[in-house]
Amino acid sequence: MLKRAITAIVLVGLVVLMLYFGATNYIFLDVLIMAFALVGSYEMYHSFRKAGYINNCIPVIFVCLAIYPLWHFFGLTGLAMLFGVAIILSLTVFTFKSEMEMKDLMATVFTFVYPYGLLAVAFSMTSTFACGGIFAVSFAIFLPVFADSFAYLVGSTIKGPKLCPSISPKKTIAGAVGGELGSIICAVVFFLLFDYYGVINVGYTSFTADKGLAAGIFVLLGALGGVIAEIGDLAASRIKRALEIKDFGNIFPGHGGVLDRLDSIMFTLIMLYIAFTFMY
Repeated sequence: MLKRAITAIVLVGLVVLMLYFGATNYIFLDVLIMAFALVGSYEMYHSFRKAGYINNCIPVIFVCLAIYPLWHFFGLTGLAMLFGVAIILSLTVFTFKSEMEMKDLMATVFTFVYPYGLLAVAFSMTSTFACGGIFAVSFAIFLPVFADSFAYLVGSTIKGPKLCPSISPKKTIAGAVGGELGSIICAVVFFLLFDYYGVINVGYTSFTADKGLAAGIFVLLGALGGVIAEIGDLAASRIKRALEIKDFGNIFPGHGGVLDRLDSIMFTLIMLYIAFTFMY
């Protein structure tokens, strides 16, 4: 537990530094997002390999190398072109590599969809919405961090009935409720700091002048974020159980690999991207 706590503190510190430097240079923030996605893709590829799949690295390498230039010059159209070509590459390799089975093709495609396909929206969030890229990305990061932290504290303290024992034996219903509470608290803190008092100046612009409406929307985002983050975490656990691995990697002592930290964040990114599209 001590190792987990120390690692968590270090990770939060690194995230704060990342957001601080990214506040004045979104390219810096994008490069860091891409670096995490790159490591996560390697972990996913290697996890399939350890499980005996013959997934191919060529489409994955193409996505890793081409994703940011295509996004930078063509935006969402560039991402559509990227994943279209990556799928064609995957099918081409599958066609001429007779030892590959259908499950190997699916593993290849899944490796660049998870995490790159989900994390790609973070590039758009840094420059698209009036709330500002730093607010958008930090909100997407800290919502699941608060949810995970409160879920761990409440679940390990109260224990009680299991949430999904066949997927993640350690998760409890009490922990899930704690995670939901933590996510809502995070949303309220962000509302007070960025919207109501405006004490953090990173180019944030509110989506409404009605503070009551804003507060209600933030609480709703927190509530949805808690559920989405939990689903993202369970989805990653289900993948690991199917591949018969404990963690995707071991880069973070007590926390596993990059994908083990990004699982719920990726789901939250998608939720907030959709929400911000309607709000702004």
